[in-house]
Amino acid sequence: MFPKQFLPESEKTQEWCEQNLDSIVKALDYNNQEGYISDYDKDIKNYRLYNGDVEHEDYSYVTEQYNMPSPATLSNFPLSKNKIDLLCNEDLNRPIDKSVFAVNMDAALRKEQFKVSLIANDLLKDINDKLEQAYGMELEMDNKDFPIPDDIDHFMRFEYKEVIEESIRDGIDYLAEKYQMKKVFHEGMRDLLVTGKEFYKIYIKNGDPYFRRVDPRTFVFDKSIDSDFLDDAQWAGEERWLTVNEIIDEYRDQLDDDDVRELEEMRQVTNDSIDRFNSDFNWVEIDRFKTIKVRVICAEWKSIKTIRVKISENKYNPEKPFQKVISENYKARKGDNIEYKHVDDIWEGTKIGGKILVNCRRRPNQVRSVDDAGSTTLSYVGCVYNHTTGRSTSLMDVLSHIQMLYNIVMYHIELTLARAGGKAVVYDVSQMPSNVGMDMQEVMYHLKNDGIIPINTRDEGGDTASFNQFQQVDFTLSNSVQQLINLKMMLEQTAGQISGVSPQREGSVAQYEYVGNVQRSVVQSSISTGGWFYSHNIMKKKVMEKMANLMKIAWAGGKKAAFIFGDAGYKMLNILPDVALNDYGIFMGDSGKDDALKQQVQQMSQAALQSGTITLLDALKVLKADTMTEAQAVLEQGIEAMKGQQEQLQAQQQQMQQAQAQADDAKMQAEMKLKQMEVDGRIKVAEINAEARIVAQEVASDASRDMDDVREKNKIVLEKVKADMGAQQKEKEMEHSKEIEAKKNKIKK
Repeated sequence: MFPKQFLPESEKTQEWCEQNLDSIVKALDYNNQEGYISDYDKDIKNYRLYNGDVEHEDYSYVTEQYNMPSPATLSNFPLSKNKIDLLCNEDLNRPIDKSVFAVNMDAALRKEQFKVSLIANDLLKDINDKLEQAYGMELEMDNKDFPIPDDIDHFMRFEYKEVIEESIRDGIDYLAEKYQMKKVFHEGMRDLLVTGKEFYKIYIKNGDPYFRRVDPRTFVFDKSIDSDFLDDAQWAGEERWLTVNEIIDEYRDQLDDDDVRELEEMRQVTNDSIDRFNSDFNWVEIDRFKTIKVRVICAEWKSIKTIRVKISENKYNPEKPFQKVISENYKARKGDNIEYKHVDDIWEGTKIGGKILVNCRRRPNQVRSVDDAGSTTLSYVGCVYNHTTGRSTSLMDVLSHIQMLYNIVMYHIELTLARAGGKAVVYDVSQMPSNVGMDMQEVMYHLKNDGIIPINTRDEGGDTASFNQFQQVDFTLSNSVQQLINLKMMLEQTAGQISGVSPQREGSVAQYEYVGNVQRSVVQSSISTGGWFYSHNIMKKKVMEKMANLMKIAWAGGKKAAFIFGDAGYKMLNILPDVALNDYGIFMGDSGKDDALKQQVQQMSQAALQSGTITLLDALKVLKADTMTEAQAVLEQGIEAMKGQQEQLQAQQQQMQQAQAQADDAKMQAEMKLKQMEVDGRIKVAEINAEARIVAQEVASDASRDMDDVREKNKIVLEKVKADMGAQQKEKEMEHSKEIEAKKNKIKK
């Protein structure tokens, strides 16, 4: 019977803690009773079967039928272990795609206000621009420097993240690298498949949120039939077998001199004196390596704490009176308005060797919601698969009987092979020719080398024996071997059908099997085992969510660190003190669906690379991406970058084409000007020649003596005209050259 929890603080003493611990110890003792087939016994048996440890007593009805030693040895052949390891390794390769959100009321209001400010900025953008152009002033708007997205609703729903949310996500990545989160989850997945249970403990260690796997074989808890998870458990206990040195290392700050002396006495125990520690419960044991182990039981339970709140009037705001928490020793005065509130209160305690009590106290670092401070949970989280059906069933439970039959069939095959041999002859030793000094060895020699069996039908003093009475016995392999092999294959097929792990999923594909049939078989197998991955993903979510909220206490003063992630990537962690002002929730995608989508994105990246939509570096980044979201983001960035480069290249090509067209046009115009100048020059020369002829004729009529002077004048005028035309042509050619050079420089820029 569990002790009362609704007690004053003064009555919650160490003696009360010991009573709670003893109640949980009885639960462990009940599970360990001999002859009771409990979950404890079942879990141990399943793990022994998974590890290949054969309980020969379970097979004695097969191997010891005639109380004689058998020529074959019954061994374990890992039919079920391979299927469990396949599912565990699949989970190990699946990405953990997570997002962190602040889920308390204040965070929701902040996001709503931010969304309203973006909508207002979008509506007032044109008005603000007109005011700035007309009067040189701007409207006062919140978040006016934030770029307005095209679809505000989509942006706020899927893309917007507060700084604290990104910081918490970085914090989870930091803890995942530091404590090898994927490895711990890998072990938890194995626990779920072997025992049907998966448990973790989350607490603060060395100033950081920390979590570890809890062995389901050594864990008891308050079972609620309404849920498969441990969220509403009222108590939980965990037992561990530690050496004395391990106990001192872990609890040195809580142990006094008397406790250490008691531990030292436990270390010196022998088989004759061990009963003094194991009178009612086994607290000390000597294992097969003669090592002394001491049982340590750690437990947590929910108690009830009464909080007294004094309500005082607030004259400035009567609707929000002052509230003050007072102690239970407070003596109420006349007129005091005192309210009583009852909240969850987690206590813990540890019992070592049945005699030493440590850490009997209210559990420190209890995580409470910002919106609901009255509720809290144990530091343990866990899942019991199919617990709502009344009894948990694991994958190993389903496969255990098939595994036993499989071992028996393999035993009979080995037994048949051990009995197998060649054909034998039934030889009557009374016919051995001993009168000539031959013994059995010489008879076997003649049989082997000469093919003759010497016999003596009439020994001295004997009667005539009948001749040719020998018979053959056939010890070769019989048809039963093929029947056993068929039975073995039938068990393998049955194990695949029951577990949901098909041969195609294990990589066994027939020679003429169609690709479409293989794909459908793998998809159907994934659907059959989807329940295990779904429960395991919920456990991942609960662990990371509890660690995120534990950061509110562990990193209340802030946290700075650096860690390596991915392929030698380096990242800084900067947690601000406002981490304690929010509650955090974790969203996790469907790892199986995300992994399939990631493979499709990788295939699409290959097609995009071939079409020139992305670069080779972008394709490599997609292949190295851990999650589908990361691969999608890399692909989008690569496509956008390549699109921008192509647009820039097209713009440059258009500019070059325009410049080339302008240069060709200028060249054509220059050539036309030159031709026009040449024509004009010829016309001018013709006109001058005509005028000269007229003048010459007029002068010739006056006097012949003035002819030479006229000719000289005409010659001078003609040379002057030619000189003027040459100068004009050179000036035009220089101007044309300068224009072409200026356009070339502009194109280069």
